[in-house]
Formats: sequence, C-alpha cells, structure tokens
Amino acid sequence: MLRLIRALTPAPPAAGLALEEALFASILRSGNDTLRLWVNDRAVVIGRSQSAAAEVEMDRAKELDIPVLRRISGGGTVYHHPGNLNLSLFLVDGRSLGQVEETFISVGRAIAHIFSELGIHASPCGSSLFIAGKKVGGAAQSRRGNALLYHTTLLVSPDTIPMATLLRAMRPGYIPIGLPSRPHEVTSLTTAMPGLAIDDLIIPLTGAIGKLLAVPVTLGEVTKEERSEACSLSKKYRSDQWNLSR
Repeated sequence: MLRLIRALTPAPPAAGLALEEALFASILRSGNDTLRLWVNDRAVVIGRSQSAAAEVEMDRAKELDIPVLRRISGGGTVYHHPGNLNLSLFLVDGRSLGQVEETFISVGRAIAHIFSELGIHASPCGSSLFIAGKKVGGAAQSRRGNALLYHTTLLVSPDTIPMATLLRAMRPGYIPIGLPSRPHEVTSLTTAMPGLAIDDLIIPLTGAIGKLLAVPVTLGEVTKEERSEACSLSKKYRSDQWNLSR
C-alpha cells in the first residue's frame, strides 16, 4: 500500500524540504511507502553537492527575498514557485524501479503517459521531461541502502520571475563547482494546455504511480512523529551552515 500525502497550499521552503528528509527517515523506521504531492513557495533549491555561489545569483535572490536552500538529493539546481507541482516518492525498497537511471526513465514514462492522456505529448530523457524539446520537469534521487527518495518538479505554469534572473546555469559565463546543472530552454504545461491547473494533475499522477508500483494508494496524513522531526529539521534548512556550505 502507498500512502498519499497531498498538500497544495504553498509551503515555506525550509518546511517543505525538512518534511522531505523527515519522511525519508520515517519510511526506514515504519516501512510505510509514501507518495507526496506538494507545492513550495518561491525558493532556489540546489543539489546536495553543488555550490550555492556558483549556481545562484545570490545578490538578486536576496533582493527578491527568495531563499536559497540545499536539498539532500543530488542533481542540479531548480527554481521552486507556486506554479510548480512537486512529486516525491519514498520507498523502503526502490529496487523494483531499478538503478538510478532506470528509475528516472520508468517514473518519467509513467508521468509522460498521463500527460499524453491529457493531450500533451511529453518524453523523458535521463532525469528530465521534455515537451517539444523544452524542459517541463527535472528529477533527483537520494538512496540509503535499498531505500529510495525520488522527487521531481513539474512546471505547470510559469512564474513572473524568469529563472534566468536567478540561475547562473541559464546565463552566459556559467562555471560550475562540483556537480554542474544542465540548463535547457523550459516550457510549462499550461503553454501546451491553457487552463490546466495543478488540481487537474493530482488524480492522474496518483493513479500513474500506483499503477507503476502495482499497489493501491490510500490518502493519508503526516504523522505526529514525522511532523515533529520535520519541525526540528527546518532549522537546518534555514541555516547558512547547511545551505551555503559550499
């Protein structure tokens, strides 16, 4: 059985990432596989091994009051905002989805399939999802033994702040430190289908992940223990010591 946690009110970014880590720790204790569909307030989220200064226009982010946070998974830098839908999958044993690259492709295909049923042709390539050659989603993973955290950010509707304003990888002269981001021209689902809303994707995505894993999905809630752990971890995600350590 797969527990579904649905939270579509934009979360404070530190709280949003703290709950990711708390849920990952929780499945190792409880064995309760979880699907989380959630929305974050504006934030620049860098990969675990990336340099904040190399990836982000820090002065511009400060001017716009947009926090820069480091997540626990690898991969490149992403811009979160309320027009994005985040999908996170926490599995006690992720081996059913294969190794890292196989997991990106199998989940990417499942998501692309539900888009096709909506009339949007999308195709996965590596950790990214594309519509007509333009990126509409990017994914990352973290693994602890056999346990898997897979999360992807889907660009449903564009923000008023262009990504290139904040992300150095989308500007000339980008020089990465550590793992580089791989910039692509982006698009949104609403560009392909005007009027599409985040709510329209919840049931199709839930069904696609349940079908991929061949398990029933049951609506659930964050437990008191998970919420308490996330509250403690949020201090980490608000700290320069963690976010700007490289």
